[in-house]
Amino acid sequence: MLDNNSFVINTFQFLNLVTNVMMDVFREIKVQTLAFVFTGLRVMGSVPQLLRPGGRVETALRETPPSCLSDPLLGRHQYIKINGNKYHYVESGSRRHQMLLCLHDFSDFWYGWRKQLRAFSGSFWVVAPDLKGFGDSEKPFLASQYSDETITQELCKFIELLLDDPKRKVVLIGHGLGGHIAWKLAERYPHLFNKFIVISTPHPNIWLKNVIKTWRNVYENRWLYECRLPLLPERNLVGNDIEIIDKRFKKSGSVIDLSSFSNFDKEAYKYTFSRPLDWRGPVNYFRNLPLSNTGALLGQQEKNIIDLDTLFLVGNIDPQVNLEMVSQSAEYVSRFIVKIIDMAGHSPHQEKPEIVNQIMNQFITGDIAYMSKWSNRMKFLK
Repeated sequence: MLDNNSFVINTFQFLNLVTNVMMDVFREIKVQTLAFVFTGLRVMGSVPQLLRPGGRVETALRETPPSCLSDPLLGRHQYIKINGNKYHYVESGSRRHQMLLCLHDFSDFWYGWRKQLRAFSGSFWVVAPDLKGFGDSEKPFLASQYSDETITQELCKFIELLLDDPKRKVVLIGHGLGGHIAWKLAERYPHLFNKFIVISTPHPNIWLKNVIKTWRNVYENRWLYECRLPLLPERNLVGNDIEIIDKRFKKSGSVIDLSSFSNFDKEAYKYTFSRPLDWRGPVNYFRNLPLSNTGALLGQQEKNIIDLDTLFLVGNIDPQVNLEMVSQSAEYVSRFIVKIIDMAGHSPHQEKPEIVNQIMNQFITGDIAYMSKWSNRMKFLK
């Protein structure tokens, strides 16, 4: 009787496993199908522009970096090798001070933290690396080199190599893609940090769940599916003389005019992202998104509560983040504060640097003992 029961249980478990595998295969086929469909729509949409005289702008050859990238007031350029991969970073301030580790967004690089590198250099040791695949850091070809586990392990080693004392704690700051990586760093290596600042970045599970919440969300985020295909996304990103950078520096619709940028800043970005090779690493991060992973998509993964004082900064006209995503992210930390930056879009630390720097400095240096009673809740600072 026991043998029969065991046989039935084992058979049921086997069938359940097979069903789950088949469902995962089906979902991955669905993702790949959407990738081809969305890419096809993009190609068809670009045909009229290609046929129109002067409709497509050739990408300019940029051989010399603009002088702002070597401005000594922003910091010192350094390199370090981790697991055979070269990491470039810029540091400002004394190494005797506490480290502020700043992780940048997609279509960004260390230069996105120029306002913080200069503002905090007197009191902190500010470290702004080019993430793997960006800027002057190594750009491996395989998407597997950009997995969450690989990236977080390498950044953990990056921190340990730079710090001379394992007891020293780091303030972790992340924006966009760098914010997603920062969430995972804080979850896996909380012993390295004592404070956590996320800018315009909900928890990765919340963000991913929102991406596939409805068919409208899927369509609005269709570029994430296009990244599943090889080579084409990188070539599209350099199209029309890197049009994606032009859009970033232009006032349109719900995006604020980034008046804190200069023409030199724009050329710094265009120089850094002027080749398809410069986009290979950034796109590979999105190629690894678990769009077909049921647990991640439905938010069924076990929550690892981060026991760090956490500050969430978000612009009030950010088209990519809403307060529902922010409030849901609060469930992943034990102490959580939100500051909404008025008239700021997706990059408040660049659009409103004076205001953001003041808030971050208060959060890092101020008395926040009151946060203990705000466990799993939000307090909006005035």
